Amino acid sequence: MVHRDKFTFFFDLPSEIRSKILSYLLCAHRRTVDLDPSNFTAAIARLNLFLVSKQFGFEAYHVFYAGHTFRIFQTHGRFLGKKTEPLLARLPSYYRNVITSLELRLGPGWSDPPKPWYVSDRLGLEDCVAVRTLRVFVEVDPSSPIFKGFRLNEDFFTIFSGSLLRQVMERLPVLDTVEFDAYPSVDRHGALMTTLLEETRKARKFITWGPEREWGDSLADKLEMARLKARQKKGSSQAVS
Repeated sequence: MVHRDKFTFFFDLPSEIRSKILSYLLCAHRRTVDLDPSNFTAAIARLNLFLVSKQFGFEAYHVFYAGHTFRIFQTHGRFLGKKTEPLLARLPSYYRNVITSLELRLGPGWSDPPKPWYVSDRLGLEDCVAVRTLRVFVEVDPSSPIFKGFRLNEDFFTIFSGSLLRQVMERLPVLDTVEFDAYPSVDRHGALMTTLLEETRKARKFITWGPEREWGDSLADKLEMARLKARQKKGSSQAVS
């Protein structure tokens, strides 16, 4: 216990209290982190805390990178150029090591996916050894009839998205859960969502549902989740034996 008359420095506090204080300072809004022009004003003041001292910076970056969800591929129009690397590719491996949550956002560039949107070693997904949850947010499903006449073909974006998700899952070493969510216009039983769910089941990952649509409340969904958990538990037992 730290007595008031003996407290001199921040590092006299127990590590749990230091982490709580840093969380208030660095993770107050907990928004998804992506390449965005607003980062300079929204994040620079907080990230300057990394420069206070070597030990302070060490503890601060652990709290910041573990406390936010990071977007795998950028979505802001300013950063969709062919030579613009995604945020993950710009981070050193020791930052990627402590990230716990990633987001794959599908929809931008549905007729012509951005050139930086491809999975390769440059992303360092294998370094993300603490990521257990991948959040997939679907903005649009171009296989819907309303896109007829505007899309390349009915299946193009569905195939592209399914492949992208599969490659991301394959490279994350400890991933066990994929959370799906979408805008109201996206049909959960449409071609795109069906493909994404099939890829996730093939990879034997838990499927959960985000807050936007509140999918997964039906009895069928709960039974499906129970069956998947049973299969995964059986697979883990066989691997141990």
